Parts: sequence; structure tokens; C-alpha cells
Amino acid sequence: MKRVVAYAAAFIPLLAPCAAEPLSDSEIWNSGVDSYLAGDTTNAMSALRPLMLSRTHGTRAAEVVSKLAHDAGDLEESAAAAAIALRANPDDERVNRNFTRAIDGVPELRRRKRVEKALAAAKGRDCGEMLLESTRRARSLMRDAVALSELPPANAVAEGDRLSAAADALSLVWPAAGEAISQAVTNEEQAATILAQIAKAEESTIRAAELFSDLDGGAYSAVAEAEMDFNRFAKLVAMPPAAIGEDLVCQSNAYMNVEEVNGRKWQGEALDFTRAFRDKFPAWARAYEAQAQSDTNKPPFTAEAQAEISALSTELEKIQLECCETPLPPEMEKALAIIERIRELLPKDGGGGQNGQPPPQQQNKNDDDQKNDKKDNGGNESNGGENQEPPQEDQGKDEGEEQNGEEGESPDDREVEALLMKAQERNDEHEAEKQRRMRKAPLPPNERDW
Repeated sequence: MKRVVAYAAAFIPLLAPCAAEPLSDSEIWNSGVDSYLAGDTTNAMSALRPLMLSRTHGTRAAEVVSKLAHDAGDLEESAAAAAIALRANPDDERVNRNFTRAIDGVPELRRRKRVEKALAAAKGRDCGEMLLESTRRARSLMRDAVALSELPPANAVAEGDRLSAAADALSLVWPAAGEAISQAVTNEEQAATILAQIAKAEESTIRAAELFSDLDGGAYSAVAEAEMDFNRFAKLVAMPPAAIGEDLVCQSNAYMNVEEVNGRKWQGEALDFTRAFRDKFPAWARAYEAQAQSDTNKPPFTAEAQAEISALSTELEKIQLECCETPLPPEMEKALAIIERIRELLPKDGGGGQNGQPPPQQQNKNDDDQKNDKKDNGGNESNGGENQEPPQEDQGKDEGEEQNGEEGESPDDREVEALLMKAQERNDEHEAEKQRRMRKAPLPPNERDW
């Protein structure tokens, strides 16, 4: 036994230099080629990857790694290896052709991965709320597009890149919306038509991102088109809680004579969301009742409340139709009171989504102007966005008492905060004018000079 140990101890020094001696680049290349010829792709890649930066064999190793990675479907590694080969031989036509082949399809692959990530993030979210939020983000981009043209060149490049990234992120909403809408439509022909329209809208949003990156003045038109698409589809799919919440925003803007948005009058927008609410309310109410029967945690939704909501929404549509023809502030106040009453009657299970009352304070959290919001005298003034909380709280309460024959309730802090968070984009000079008017004591309804 002692002889064996002694023999091993004497042999170890002879092995150590051989084990520690590194292989030359040529030996590594030959090893990788042997593995490649033997069909052992894994070992070939393992051997050749470290060799790609070699001065003697780096270009050939990078080309082989690029081909093997491309054959294996790893386009990212294939493109990266082809780029290393091109960097070493920028004037070689063959290397240039290989690089072009390697990067072909990489942008689409990256976008597909981002779309998959966006679909996973949108899973479980209400499609209508998602589209309404995207509409507000598109309006913010429209405002930023105007400001971009006024920036000095040194700042415009960075701002253009930021807006391009924002528009590109906004375009990822469309695949999620398309999936949700197509699943809800049973008619295959109708579903195909809707998906084609969504694909066109997605292209418009992607084009806006490209134009922002190029500092092209056409970015405004592209993002304005995207805003129209988001708004149109939001009206189609928004469930009653989200629709009535947006109805309140639009009616408030109409009451305060806020500047039109993308060529559309706010009163017409309010009417559209009222109609969207009325179209979906019966089926939504039945679905909520069915869920409430199986889920005892859901608050009940009585037949009396549903009947009152139906009657109020009918009256609301009639008032808004009249106001579309002739703006009448007293009637607008009445419409606001009706919308508030409808929101009070809707069940608030806190679950959001399609069958619950969505938390309105979350609807505008992506609006940068909301950082400057403030409440003054009960929340009658807002410094950010186009939309401000209407100064009709007391008047609307009195009219609600006369109409409903019951004592009106002033909104609690949460509702006031919700209204503030609903404030949306608005031009700075127009906002300043409204702020000056809101600081003054309001005149009686019959004496206001609208």
C-alpha cells in the first residue's frame, strides 16, 4: 500500500504541467470543427464561443457560431455572433451578406416576445378600462408632440426617443385588446373584421413611434389617429362601470366648456358613453346577479336599483341629446347629478373588471399632469390635465333632491379624489383661464354667462 501511494505521489508532478497548459487557438478551433463534423452541435458551440474574440480564428469561429445558432432558432445569438464577424471584417461582402441574413427576423422576434409579455400582463384586466387608459395616454402624446416641435435640437433628440418608446409601448395594447375582443365575439366574420381594424390601428401606433424617433412632424397626426382608434374601441367594449365613469369626465368637460379633444365635442363624447352604458347595462346586470348568487361576498344588486338606473340613463340620454344641440348649463348640471346617482346605485364590490365597479382613482394615474393637481374649496379646482372637477357639487345636490325626492348626499373624500384623478389633458393657456374663473365665487345658475 505504501508503494502505491509513493508511486502516485511521484507521478502527480508529471501530470500537473499538462493539465494546466492551455490549448492554443488552433487546437480549440480543431476541437470545435471536429465536434461540428461529428454532429455534436452542443460541444462545437461550447468550444467556439470563447474563440470568437481571437485574432487568428475569431472571424471564422463567429461565422460558425452564427450559423449553428441560426439553425437552432436562436436568432439573438446568431445576430450577435454575425456582428462580431462583421466588426472584424467590415469590407468583406460575404460577411456582410451573412450578417444581413442573421439579423433578418430579429426585430419581429423581439416584438413578439414583448407582445407575449404584454398579453401576460393584461390577463384578467378589463379590456374597456385598458383602452380608456390608452386613450388618455395617446392624448398626452398628442400634447407632447406639439411641444416637441418647439424644443431646441439638443433636447429634441432625447425627447423624441422618449416619445417613441412611449408610443411603442402603447402599440402593445392592441394585441391584448384584439385577443379580448375576438374571444367575446361569436360571429367569425365579425371577429375577422374587428381584428383587421385592430391590426390597422396597431400599425398606426407603431408608425407614430417611428415618426417620433425620426423627429418627423407627422408623428402628431399618427398619434391622433391612434387616439381616435383607442377611443372608438373603448366605447365598443367598456363595461357599464367604466363607461359611466368616463361619461362623468366627458360631461364635466362639456359643462366647463373645455376645449375639444381631437376634433370631438365633449358633449357628444358624453352622449356616446351614455349610449354605451345603456347598451350593455341589461346583460351586465344579469351577469352580476348570477355571480352575486354564487358569491355571497358580492353586494346585492336589487331589481329596484336596476329599474332606477334604467330610468335615469334614459333621462340622461334625452338631456344630453338636447345639450348637443344647445349647450344649457342647468341641464348639464342635471346630467352630472344623474350620472353621480347612477354611480351610487351601481354595486361596488371592489373587484373592478367587467362585473364590478372599477376604482376610478386609478383611471388617470399615467397622466403626468396629475402631479400638479390640487383641491380648492371642496375640490373645485385642478391644476393638471384638460378635465377639471365641475363646480356644481352643491347645485347638483339640490337638483338631485328635487328630482329624486330624497335628501342628497355630498360625495365623500374618495369620490372627490376620484373626480380629480379623472382630470385629463388640457392646453396650458386654456387651463390658466379656467383656473382664474374657478377662483371666483360662482354665480347663480340663472346668471351665469356661458
